[in-house]
Amino acid sequence: MIKFSYATSGFADRNLESALDIISAVGFKYVEILGQKPHLDSPLTGQALQQFRMQLRSRGLNASVHAPLTTNVLGAPEKQWRREKVKVLEAYLRFSGEIEAEEMVVHPVPNPVFVPNSDSPELSKKIGDAVRRSLDDLIRVSESTGVRILLENLPYKCNYPFLEMKQLRKLVDSYPSDAVGLLVDTGHAVVRGLDPASEIRIAGDRLHGVHLHDSDGIEDRHWLPGEGIIDWDETCRSLVEVNYNGPWIFELDSENRAETPEELCQHTLTIANRWQILFG
Repeated sequence: MIKFSYATSGFADRNLESALDIISAVGFKYVEILGQKPHLDSPLTGQALQQFRMQLRSRGLNASVHAPLTTNVLGAPEKQWRREKVKVLEAYLRFSGEIEAEEMVVHPVPNPVFVPNSDSPELSKKIGDAVRRSLDDLIRVSESTGVRILLENLPYKCNYPFLEMKQLRKLVDSYPSDAVGLLVDTGHAVVRGLDPASEIRIAGDRLHGVHLHDSDGIEDRHWLPGEGIIDWDETCRSLVEVNYNGPWIFELDSENRAETPEELCQHTLTIANRWQILFG
């Protein structure tokens, strides 16, 4: 059986508990929790953590975690920035372990909009070195918590390293497979002019996560599969070919749609049920 998951980022208009209620009621058994507002803006501890574990259990949900976005990346090119974000990511890794999540998604490099002198020719090496140093710092936490760090391909149109699977695969091959893996984001791939199925095949046996959403290839749209230019039959076949057994995570955006976030979630389950028949 395919493990279909729905990302709470699809419910940016409400709190985490309400998002979990809908995802569970629609029929999803897996959920990706967004580690920032309006959902998990800080890792839970103590009584709040225990209550959250009970919330997941009572809804029959298995969780993975997406670490916070924006400046929370491995490849921060400035020393203080990198050190601060390693501490943030370490805290989210420990939280992920506490809720028995098997993976946590992390963005390897920053969006250029957050980087001073973002087109400096020196930045590529600084960012690449920072990614490796941050992974070296986080490996012990990953191994102690049992949570695999998943590096995601990104859509930025710049010359930073580790935006695509060709480089990311070489990077993760130097780390233990139970500590570091890969996540292919289908929409990010097509914005970079790449074929998601090819990116999945490059990731191969190091693939432990996938974000499923469509795009026009111009911007990162997070559309429902079938509304953009992605060949979904080929993309799904590639997941079967590499023997992928991780969650198939729908990461959609309901903004500017006629349907409500609840209706979009329900519509997505219809697609998931069809894919289960075709590719399960």
